[in-house]
Amino acid sequence: MPAARLKAKHGVKGTRARIDAVASILEVYAHRGVFRGFSPAENARQGQAVFRLLWHRDRVFEFVFDPRRNAMRFPLALPNVPAEMYRELKEFIKARHAAEAPDHRRIDSRKAQVTASNRGGNVALSLRVLDGDDEYGARKLIHLVHEIFLTFLLDGRYYEYLVENFDLDPDRF
Repeated sequence: MPAARLKAKHGVKGTRARIDAVASILEVYAHRGVFRGFSPAENARQGQAVFRLLWHRDRVFEFVFDPRRNAMRFPLALPNVPAEMYRELKEFIKARHAAEAPDHRRIDSRKAQVTASNRGGNVALSLRVLDGDDEYGARKLIHLVHEIFLTFLLDGRYYEYLVENFDLDPDRF
């Protein structure tokens, strides 16, 4: 096991180093073109690092990492989500924790746990790192949001939602 990961698992890695590790994961995605824009955290507010990602449907997403709570989240992953869609989204997320899911899509429940919350139709996604592997958590949360936009939302049932909430041109879909 690499020394940095061993230190993280045993709580030796400091807050700044943990923020830097998550930032480097996000920067790799930005350099690979996954994000159309990336703004690294300038400074941590109240121990949290906030990154801005220009991503799906040219929206700016905030990615918040709180090393004290071993948590990372997208405070607004999806806006204006109807109740039935929210129930189905939670099932989609639950399926990503299942042992039957392919390794590249599965979120190991011993390493991380993802939850969705809904306030007034605005859905936030949170991931709690259980074993100190912040890099694993960041990758899995990014992959999950990517899957939500490329699989869950594009399965045909959410066409109206995409048109209304993401300025999707119905003539080009």
